[in-house]
Parts: sequence; C-alpha cells; structure tokens
Amino acid sequence: MSTSTLPTTATLSSPSTIDAAVCGGEDGLEYRGKGFYPTFEQLMLTDGQDVSIAPISLSAQMAALTTIGASGDEIDGSDVIDTASPDVRLALNKMIRDAERLAQHYADVANGSLTANSDLTPIIDSFTGALIACTTAGYQPTWFNPGKLTGN
Repeated sequence: MSTSTLPTTATLSSPSTIDAAVCGGEDGLEYRGKGFYPTFEQLMLTDGQDVSIAPISLSAQMAALTTIGASGDEIDGSDVIDTASPDVRLALNKMIRDAERLAQHYADVANGSLTANSDLTPIIDSFTGALIACTTAGYQPTWFNPGKLTGN
C-alpha cells in the first residue's frame, strides 16, 4: 500500500497549501503528469504530425492524470482539487474531464472495439492550462520546460 504525501482536506489550511499538494508531490501534477509529458512534448513539437502512440499507453497516461489529488489507493481527488485556488481548480478539473474521456476511448481502441480517430487537442489544451495554472501559482513541475516547447 502506498503512503501518500498529500494531506487530507482537514489538514490543509489555505488554497496555496492545496495548490502545492495538487500541483506538486506524489499525488499532484508533478508525479501524475510526468508520464504524459513526453507524449505531450512530442505532440507539441511536431504539431501532432507523424506521432505514433500505442493506445494502451495513452489510455494509461490519461488514467494517471485522472487521479491527481487522490491519495493512496483512491482514484478520485476532486474533494482536494475543489478546495484549491480558482485558477488551479478550474484548470485541473478541465484536464481531468478531458483525460477521463480519452482514457476510456483509448482503452476501447486497445481492446479493438473502436478506431483511434480521437482529437487530442482538448487534452493538449487542458494539460497546457494545468501546467500554466500550477506554474503561475508557484508550483511548476520539475519536468516542465516551457523554453523547449517555445524555442526560447
């Protein structure tokens, strides 16, 4: 069983403390988003052209994003995210909704019941929004390098 570094909502005292928890650490974007980041980076740097991603891998990456804010074996972190600052809360909730849709879609693709013709633009946009919100709140994930994406 995993021991979580994310405090419960009862022990969190302010939105900035919650922002730190859901943006950084084991149960935040820092840890749960790092699996998707190489895919995100590849899609951003190539404008999505000629990118081949195994559906089961993309499904797993999306599933990990949906658990941001959840501690231990929990899968729903919405109670914690909903107490974050407005910008972080809105960005993470949108990203999680987009990731939930794609996780199921690509699991179905991997199982052969659908074709992989899903537009990844919504998750690219919402993941970018979550990265910006966390960075603006002062909790930029260590693996996020905006200069590499923008060429600056």
